[in-house]
Amino acid sequence: MNQLSTAVKIGPYQLRNRIFMAPMTRSRANDADGVQSELAVTYYRQRASAGLIITEGTFPSAMGKGYVATPGIYSDAQVAAWKRVTDAVHAEGGRIFLQLMHTGRISHPSMLPQGALPVAPSAIKPAGQSYTMSGMADFVTPRALETAEVAGVVDEYRLATRRALEAGFDGVELHAASGYLPEQFLASGTNHRTDQYGGSVPNRARFILEVLQAMVAEAGADRVGIKISPEMGFNDIVDENPVETYTYLVGQLAPLKLAYLHVALFKASFDYHAALRPLFGGAYLLGGGQDRESGEQRIADGQADAVVYGSTFLANPDLPRRFELNAPLNAPNPALFYVPGPAGYIDYPALDDERANRALRIHAYGGAEVVHWDELPLPLPGAGEVLVRVAAAGVNGLDWKLRDGLVRDAFPLTLPATLGIELAGEVAAVGAGVEGYAVGDRVLGALGALGAYAGHVVIGADKLARIPATIDDVTAAAIPVASLTAWQLLFEAGQLGRGETVLIHGGAGAIGSFAVQFAKQAGARVLVTARSRNADLLRRLGANEVIDYQNVRFEEIAKNVDLVLDLVGGETLTRSWQVLSPKGRIFTTAAPDIAAQLTEGRRGGWFRMRSDGARLADIAGQVAAGDLTVVIDEVVTAEQAGDAIERNKQGHGAGKTVIRF
Repeated sequence: MNQLSTAVKIGPYQLRNRIFMAPMTRSRANDADGVQSELAVTYYRQRASAGLIITEGTFPSAMGKGYVATPGIYSDAQVAAWKRVTDAVHAEGGRIFLQLMHTGRISHPSMLPQGALPVAPSAIKPAGQSYTMSGMADFVTPRALETAEVAGVVDEYRLATRRALEAGFDGVELHAASGYLPEQFLASGTNHRTDQYGGSVPNRARFILEVLQAMVAEAGADRVGIKISPEMGFNDIVDENPVETYTYLVGQLAPLKLAYLHVALFKASFDYHAALRPLFGGAYLLGGGQDRESGEQRIADGQADAVVYGSTFLANPDLPRRFELNAPLNAPNPALFYVPGPAGYIDYPALDDERANRALRIHAYGGAEVVHWDELPLPLPGAGEVLVRVAAAGVNGLDWKLRDGLVRDAFPLTLPATLGIELAGEVAAVGAGVEGYAVGDRVLGALGALGAYAGHVVIGADKLARIPATIDDVTAAAIPVASLTAWQLLFEAGQLGRGETVLIHGGAGAIGSFAVQFAKQAGARVLVTARSRNADLLRRLGANEVIDYQNVRFEEIAKNVDLVLDLVGGETLTRSWQVLSPKGRIFTTAAPDIAAQLTEGRRGGWFRMRSDGARLADIAGQVAAGDLTVVIDEVVTAEQAGDAIERNKQGHGAGKTVIRF
């Protein structure tokens, strides 16, 4: 497997891959107020498949601005605009950190409040020019910050970190590279101070460390990262002994336990990666001119935990998929990097979805290692069928039972076969004779067969129901199989009547949680076996009594039961016969071999759900009305699906696991 496509833990987050998007100035914000544009919502959402997005540099205060049409993070309007971006990324299952960038002397009075001079550690004019709204202009000599002012600038970073969290960012990155204010303090060529912030390397590093401590105080160390770029030389930055400077700095970073150290190298003559990674000791992000092959090699050789891509990601919004397929790449167009509008921003094409369909398939029986993501031809709907673009799919116990080969006799498969039996998504195409559905409609359904873990799925229109507007895709994906199984078990197979007693084994699971609610609605007495930690939940759902099966034998409490729903199998099923009333019956989803136990006088059977779009529509309506509760244990990304299936095998929390595509 391509190591770049494997999951990685950064701070508190398990990220879907090791292909990170670099911070890149794009200059599409409103120049007058630093409010991010609506185009940015699309731009970042398009690239949400990155393991982590690090945003373009964002100024923490009005005095930190250094480029036209760049965004800030200190006003309510700026926070609100960024919140739309983070919501869009999170809706795609992505993670996003905000990069805080105070440009210091690399600014111009025309961009600053009341035409103020840029601030810097020392009054040293940088060589070069700044692009202003009036055209190119020479940099000016900045104003050196007074010692007493430095704490105020540090506090600006702290407040910006707080606002970033308010905007929904998963963390923040300090931009301490590219010749901006933090590196101006760090480098000997731009810092000629004689106070505690200048002179020695420890003094010159003090500003960066104080800023990081302030950011950590707001976000926690595991949600703060830092970017450095030794010897980059950008923006007229020079240091007389960069190896000494950066080895000292990174040695001081290690005890902070930051989320990561991001090191981008371009012109360095020294192997900083080899020197700095051991000093830092934590997650190491490597950037600067990497391609697929070099990034893969960096990960394989243990030189980095993730690789950061800049213009390659800019031009390829689906870069992780292209790397995984070794597909051709779009070429970036530098002429459009900073031009206002969508061109060169949100119009780079993704791979043609008409050519391929990604699917999670079982290739053999045996365990977690037999499941792989494959690219398949896009299916086409036939008569009476609908093509659904999958947004989310529910994980079922059947997935690991099929994978491990435990039910190969009951469910004969032609391998490889795509796992998954329920989904929620959007109609992409309709076949002949289909009425009531149109492209763009949101739908949920139970396939009645395998195949839901794919980008696009063909399903009979009669198996679908519309998703009510108030229900999101994840919630919708948790409904079909669990709710239909519970309803059909109770009322079609089990013939449960008002006043009868039902005993539900495995009541805290997805099927069980619906069964408890349906049985309560029908006027039955509801007994449930479950772990004690789930007792309060089950009582809220309608259980009359919850039996802690880990500490009590259920047959000591459950008596004269009319219907047993067995969602567990094994010894639990065997012991359940003794609690039945004279008219009692048992139906199981877990034990196809129940037929061998159906001796004279015993009633019951093994149950298999059938798809029913009309019933599903009614159930979805009850969920939307608040009459039914959907219990969800966890939501995972497609890349985490294999691990989620394994957790379902080992046992997990209450309710359903859902894969978000």
